[in-house]
Amino acid sequence: MLAQESPSVDSAWPVTVIEAARPAGSHTMRELLRYRDLLLILALRDLQVRYRQAIIGIAWAVIRPAATVIVFVLLFGLLDRKPVTTGVPYAATALVGLLTWQLYATLLADMSESLVKNRHMLTKVYFPRVLIPIAATAVGLVDYLVALVPALAFLLLSGIRPDWQLLLTPLWLCGVLSWSVAGGILLSAINARYRDVEHVIPFLLQLGFFASPVVYETAAIIPVQYQGLYRLNPMAVMLDGLRWSLVGAVEPNWFSVWIATGVTLTTMFFAWRIFHRLDASLVDRI
Repeated sequence: MLAQESPSVDSAWPVTVIEAARPAGSHTMRELLRYRDLLLILALRDLQVRYRQAIIGIAWAVIRPAATVIVFVLLFGLLDRKPVTTGVPYAATALVGLLTWQLYATLLADMSESLVKNRHMLTKVYFPRVLIPIAATAVGLVDYLVALVPALAFLLLSGIRPDWQLLLTPLWLCGVLSWSVAGGILLSAINARYRDVEHVIPFLLQLGFFASPVVYETAAIIPVQYQGLYRLNPMAVMLDGLRWSLVGAVEPNWFSVWIATGVTLTTMFFAWRIFHRLDASLVDRI
């Protein structure tokens, strides 16, 4: 806060004017780091709430993608058509896609609802509001890491032996996380003001599931003349990259990788700006 003295019009006494040193909501990275303990507390609380009364608990992180893989393996088996172009077992291809999509969908859904679910906190004490949607990523990340262990074991038992491109796996995951966080931050602020968003998100995720190569390879389904346009979807590029790294599927188009990176960073920039603009009136409207 900045305080300055200015002469009063009706009095000889000075008047102290107190104004913000910077616009409301324009959090700096230093400020976010100062609240890192609160971020950890919020993340641990979300994890406890999610699995507090679940009998199976965190095992659901493994059961959901495994059950979905079985459904699609049976479905395409009955259709006598596998949506892959390489010799990679279809179950392995689908598992990588479903695990990654589960991560994306969980992050997007949890982040978009986070401010509304924690509105009681927003009106009581000040802290950077963006901490709430960021903390909401904890559940999705833990679910993914837990499910990744048996998934990797399954890939090895399937006879898949990753090559040097396995080292690039963290880069693809960073891309998925960045795209998820960008969308989650943006939707969390908009949902706090317009509750219609929470009804639209499930539809968008369902549409995105089939519009992204979750249970199929891009080259096996999308015609060549449309693949360039199709890969403007960052999730399509990241899924192709993860399959290439983990199961040795078709190598991704590297020009599309750069395009997807640019789209993700641009979305992140505008999501951050829009969040801070809406943050200024968030407490009054939520």
